[in-house]
Amino acid sequence: MTSGSHFKWASYQQFASKRSVVIPRAVVSPPSRAPCSFSVVSKSTNSSCWNMHSWSACVIGGGVVGLTTALLAQERGAEVTLVADKFKTETTSDGAAAIFRPSNSFNVITPENTKEVIAVSYRYYEKLLKEDAGVKLISGCNLSNESLASTRNSLLEGLVPEYRDATEMELKQYQGDWKFGTYYTTFLVENRFYLPWAEKKLIAQGGTIIRSTINDFSDVKNFGDFDLVFNCSGYGAKKLCNDLAVEPISGQLYRVDAPWCDKFVYANGMDTYVIPGYLATVGGSRHSESYRTKPCPHDGAAIWSRATALMPQLQTSQIREQWVGVRPYRSGGARVQAEVINGIKVVHNYGHGGHGVTSAPGCAAQAVQIAEDFLSLTKSEL
Repeated sequence: MTSGSHFKWASYQQFASKRSVVIPRAVVSPPSRAPCSFSVVSKSTNSSCWNMHSWSACVIGGGVVGLTTALLAQERGAEVTLVADKFKTETTSDGAAAIFRPSNSFNVITPENTKEVIAVSYRYYEKLLKEDAGVKLISGCNLSNESLASTRNSLLEGLVPEYRDATEMELKQYQGDWKFGTYYTTFLVENRFYLPWAEKKLIAQGGTIIRSTINDFSDVKNFGDFDLVFNCSGYGAKKLCNDLAVEPISGQLYRVDAPWCDKFVYANGMDTYVIPGYLATVGGSRHSESYRTKPCPHDGAAIWSRATALMPQLQTSQIREQWVGVRPYRSGGARVQAEVINGIKVVHNYGHGGHGVTSAPGCAAQAVQIAEDFLSLTKSEL
């Protein structure tokens, strides 16, 4: 996609015909239960916002995917209510390393579609450089002693403003006698700032944010009569959708004071990394089918040993915290798909694994496009 061009997502009808996107199904109603408990976190007092809405949506999920989907739905004229049980620092998004860097294996439906998702995400964050949204440009290297190919990223090459072989001097900045490297410039999206910015914008544009737990899609009826529901529940989709393809992958990292660090670096198969920010992020680890949310001393020691071997100056940095989060990985790729569940129109947008920040805007744009086509098709059949 060339710069400045407009990409229109494949229509809902195309997805439906090729991938059976809408799958009406009977869903057994849950047993009667006490009314759900919830609290309105924030709601706009600007009555003029409500007059321009043409459809209504409930977004499930308060992380980077849910908030970005809510904002893009608002841009398309939706009256949005966002419901989540966790916000800001309570979310997995807050702890993410948050560098715009998809892996070559990341997938959303097809390789071609994945490339468009990443391109749309890139242009979204590019626009936010002018906002106080926690987005900035950052440069650094992928390092390897195996091959140059192992440092390449096919989804970034040709998209980011700078992408080239690392120089010999750049390789020598790091301990380990590195033979191969790729140097590039990308975005750092610090969710400690992006999430509050997105919430504030959502409210200013007439949205409502509610703290509550959604155990069944019928629970959204407690908060209004919506035309459509966006399911951005992350790992929660495993239970909410009974999706056995969703699995938890826990990851551990450090936050340290390292104001001298102004370049990111990935090494050792990309599982060792240092990323500058308001606090530098030092990682990492990954454990499939792990629900662990507390730091493991063995993982912590291994991470610190690898990172300080790569950058010995880290040894004098003050450690602020260790953090563990559960990535919502989904085998087969992220699910961006429409479905009718017990009469409720749902557009799923979950299963992004460790690429939630990188893919959130692109997947959100696609989810909103599918939603509009979904609603348009429904109206035409009436």
